[in-house]
Amino acid sequence: MREKGIKPDIILASASPRRKEILEQMGFNVCVHPSDFNENTLQITDPEEFAVQAAREKASVVSIHYPELITVAADTVVTLDGILLGKPDDYNDAFTMLNRLSGRTHDVITGISIHYPVKNCSYSGFEKTEVTFRLLADEEIKCYLSEHKPFDKAGAYGIQDLTVPLVSNIRGCYFNVVGFPVSHFYIHWRNIVNIV
Repeated sequence: MREKGIKPDIILASASPRRKEILEQMGFNVCVHPSDFNENTLQITDPEEFAVQAAREKASVVSIHYPELITVAADTVVTLDGILLGKPDDYNDAFTMLNRLSGRTHDVITGISIHYPVKNCSYSGFEKTEVTFRLLADEEIKCYLSEHKPFDKAGAYGIQDLTVPLVSNIRGCYFNVVGFPVSHFYIHWRNIVNIV
């Protein structure tokens, strides 16, 4: 909720606490207004296109309520062998996902969309990061799921969860794997608000 007397710099069309925290660490005042767009309605199989379109739809739905402010939305997907791994349905689905990712390299793609209605400006794009998991024992996967319950995360994991480290290597933006590509966002936000 927005505090009285504070005009937020960014409207975040997401309930993700990780994205809010990242934006706040960047120095923004953040007002959270989760989008009610259902990404499951998208009939798109291409991972990059899916992530971008989901982010665009989320930002579009929310930005109409805040025409004089900048709204940003993001959508993160995990893909292995070209197959989308979304948020797990339950414990068993999460276990299966992590077991498939074990010892292998996959892509994390975050679509991002920035809307500034009063200036009739918008941007949509994506960032991709390659992530390699170390080989995981079944007991480690069970321990991780029990400890972190990552059922709200694409691919059933959070790179920032360290009790049971999963990742051995990344190639690309770390924050993209967390769910918000910091530099990518900053460059396009700066262009939209015309800050040199």
